[in-house]
Amino acid sequence: MTIKEAILVSLKDFPKGALSKEVYQNIIDKDIFKFNKKAKTPDATVSANLVTMAKKGDTRIGRFKNERNIYCYYLSEYSKNIGNIASSQTQKNTISDVTFHERDLHPLLCCFLQHQGIMAKTIFHEKSKKDDEHQKWIHPDIIEAKFVEQTNTISNSLFKAISKKDSLRLYSYELKRKIDNDYELKKCFFQAVSNSSWANNGYLVAFEINEDLKDELARLNHSFGIGFILLKANPYESQIWLEAKDRQIDFKTVSKLCEINPNFKDFIKSVEATLTADETHFTASKAALENICDKFPKSDGDIQKHCIDKHIPTNEEELQKKYNKFSKRL
Repeated sequence: MTIKEAILVSLKDFPKGALSKEVYQNIIDKDIFKFNKKAKTPDATVSANLVTMAKKGDTRIGRFKNERNIYCYYLSEYSKNIGNIASSQTQKNTISDVTFHERDLHPLLCCFLQHQGIMAKTIFHEKSKKDDEHQKWIHPDIIEAKFVEQTNTISNSLFKAISKKDSLRLYSYELKRKIDNDYELKKCFFQAVSNSSWANNGYLVAFEINEDLKDELARLNHSFGIGFILLKANPYESQIWLEAKDRQIDFKTVSKLCEINPNFKDFIKSVEATLTADETHFTASKAALENICDKFPKSDGDIQKHCIDKHIPTNEEELQKKYNKFSKRL
């Protein structure tokens, strides 16, 4: 028996559909399939097979999103049972899909990071040289710089002279609206690995994530060093779930990004000017760097206005109101 055949056998026990982890657990509980003892993540294998079957149009199964916006899978022979459930959930989930764009979240992330003394700039991949547009996994969404400053000008000058390489930290961020399942997590995470290999610290950021993925996220963080931030509509409530591991700057990749993307080049050029400025010109150089960085809402009122203007839900009650208003239009 193959894994796909085992999945089909397991789904017979779920006339109302099941999450991928429920399908996997049922396979284990009923001893439907023997996984290789060397397989480290058999649950992820089941999840990946379900996603592949659904995306490639396998007529034996179907899927719909539940109230938590997570895919549930079912046998096609159970379609009559699923019809009303799937239709209802599709209406609920559609409002989440059409209300705001990924880049609408950039000001909120920049606000959160500015509070930690980090200056941020969006990298528009569409501004890269046309010959390099296909290299989607080399462009980070946002890059940031943090200058490590001492308490007074004398000690700060001494610190810069002795430890110039330690007085600057460069960060890279890959931002996603939501991550529903193991398949999406792997795809997003390794995109962050690719996009952030050049920086001191790299992070994956998501506005929504299935919390059942926490353990796998921790495993990936341990293996590859990419941190994770859960972004909130109120940036000050955002949570750093996992810290990124420190790395040396990869200057070859920095050089390549400078060659293909003007946003990146201007940012790095301004960072270098600030880092090498003497005490007399440091403040002006830093102000010039801040000027080319992203603008972000600076007060609670500005944050709320941004979320309203961009239709970003700030809490469950607002999300429900948006859904009710949307439903009346259907």
